[in-house]
Amino acid sequence: MTQRKIAILGGGMAGLTAAYQLTKTAELREQNSVTVYQLGWRLGGKAASGRDTGWSEIEQEHPLRSLEHGLHVWFGCYENTFQLIQELYAARTPPPGGKLRTWQDAVKPQDYTPVGVLNPDGAWSFWPLRWPRNSGVPGDGALLPTWGEIIETALGWLEEYFGGQDLRATVDTPHPGSLISSALQFLSAFGSHVVGLSEADFRVLLVLVGRARDAHARTVAASAGASVNDRMILEILEIFRATLDGIWNDLICPNRSLESLDEMDFRDWLKLHDADPQVVDNSTVVRVLYDTLFQYQNGDVAQPSYAAGTGLGVIMRLVGTYKGSMMYDIQAGMGEVIVAPLYEHLLQAGVRFRFFRKVTSIEAEGTLVQMIRLDRQADVIDGKDYTPTATMDGLTYWPAEPFWEQLVEGDALRRDGVNFESYWCPRKVDQETLTRGADFDTVILAISLGAYKPLNDVDKSMCAGLMRVSQRFDDFVRNVGVVPTQSVQLWCNRATEDLGWSTGKAATVSGPEYLNIWADMTQVIAFECWPAPAPLSLHYLTGTYKTTLFREPSRNAGVPAQAKAEIRAQAIDWLNTRSAAMWPAADAEGIFDWNVLAAPADVVGDKRFDAQFWRANIDPTECCTLSAAGTTKYRLHPQESGFDNVVLAGEGTRHGFNTTAIEGAVMSGAAASRAICGQPTRIVGYDFLQRRPSDGPGD
Repeated sequence: MTQRKIAILGGGMAGLTAAYQLTKTAELREQNSVTVYQLGWRLGGKAASGRDTGWSEIEQEHPLRSLEHGLHVWFGCYENTFQLIQELYAARTPPPGGKLRTWQDAVKPQDYTPVGVLNPDGAWSFWPLRWPRNSGVPGDGALLPTWGEIIETALGWLEEYFGGQDLRATVDTPHPGSLISSALQFLSAFGSHVVGLSEADFRVLLVLVGRARDAHARTVAASAGASVNDRMILEILEIFRATLDGIWNDLICPNRSLESLDEMDFRDWLKLHDADPQVVDNSTVVRVLYDTLFQYQNGDVAQPSYAAGTGLGVIMRLVGTYKGSMMYDIQAGMGEVIVAPLYEHLLQAGVRFRFFRKVTSIEAEGTLVQMIRLDRQADVIDGKDYTPTATMDGLTYWPAEPFWEQLVEGDALRRDGVNFESYWCPRKVDQETLTRGADFDTVILAISLGAYKPLNDVDKSMCAGLMRVSQRFDDFVRNVGVVPTQSVQLWCNRATEDLGWSTGKAATVSGPEYLNIWADMTQVIAFECWPAPAPLSLHYLTGTYKTTLFREPSRNAGVPAQAKAEIRAQAIDWLNTRSAAMWPAADAEGIFDWNVLAAPADVVGDKRFDAQFWRANIDPTECCTLSAAGTTKYRLHPQESGFDNVVLAGEGTRHGFNTTAIEGAVMSGAAASRAICGQPTRIVGYDFLQRRPSDGPGD
């Protein structure tokens, strides 16, 4: 039997998932010969992590700190991601002494997600949001609920949450919680099938939610001053009522899919359905959606744009379909929790990896790709295959820099500070050419969307040849945008509660810009190799990065240093002027107390920040995908590249999220495999945004 030769360009989560599905069974391994070509020295894409030696003066046998591209949390609706990690951990034999023996060791529930609120006086506070758990297990493969069941879940959540709140209801004002309870009972009477309701029935539901909003508004107006809790509940009821109205009039009555709303921005869609414009434009509740998924053009929070149907679909999935917990924290680095086990599994399945391969052009004749050109960035000593990982204490890890000792002229490359992952790194040893028939029959283009783009007038896009041949592919590349992000990791010599955060381990969103997302990731320290005394807490911060540096020509070698310096300055300013909202005990006379940061004893002031880790994600392959209004129609499903032997994979394609998320990448990778070999036959949630309300439970 002649094997199909498949070249996967890009070793991010989409490409790795495609490789996994293509080689999942013995039969598939006989059919498919898979090779992954990867820029630089590690896999995972935006999920890649690596270890460095930190600032410790004590020589370590292994690198100690885990460095991430950004903050990664998994939502309880990530069915395909959880299914993947469950299968990997069930099949693997963990290294002796390893702490990550089951998938439950690798990811753990995080129910507490406070929301940042800007108060009228200009001060920041956090609304304590704790999600109720349910008996579900993410990744169990169960069908998604109907629209009615999703709405019922949301109503139930509101009822449960409001039931525990002090709403200060007056004698003649109905309690908002009781009205929500009435709405829930009303909906339940119809068996959760919203599409079975008459217009009159649904209007009753809208009236009940509207009355709850009005009742609470009167309560707030009668009080001396609205608390954060009062304002947040009022926002939720206002947005929820407008959302229900929009679902009925734009989706249920005309029986249209969520994607049908995507020409509009989510905020504009809410206003169309009579949401108070002041609430919509200034709502923390709405901002949570944009902040969490980085939906700002050029990273600028003054330029929000989120396709309405996609945004609504994300809300429905997050709130209405989560299992177990709303959110899950990874316990070590992403590269260690999922990327390394996946890499080891693929090696055993016969997948080959070619590291230090930078794709420079993909050339087609008609509808067939005939040739792929790559720069070989480095050679391995004695012509061996590069070994990208090592183990310590039963944990397989990736280094933050290559294992230089494996590379020809490795010491010189290290001294020169060569960064093989950087768009602005010209380093290459030679050029290689892959040809159809000899090296590949089918290509999976799994490199991040940003790398396809003609970002400036100097650099030629690696996909220029494909864009010339296919107008639809050209439209996809030019119209689906990308956004740069930033991240900061802080190791502290004080516990989180000693910094002044007293309400428990948290993952927050919509705090002060631009580091508006924070998670207490102290659990990762247990997987690091600190000499005593180890840091007492670890904090990850992230947000978009307002910049156009990602468009700079590759010849401008100073761009990475400029971006790194900008993020450093922004982060120091943020810590001095905004961090007290979270860590008041770290505020010293109006500025950040730099002594709370773990650093060498002789380093003082803000120079202690230099012992931390921060990065500007401006490389085209590291930018996240935008889901701006009016762009969904340009997205392509993996099988729609326009070329007979090219399949697409990545979060920028069309899938059941259509937004930047590891779940989207995993779904897209699975769909790429399905386009080639028919497996997997089912991808949970893949059709969610294209389903109509009248459709039953979907995949």
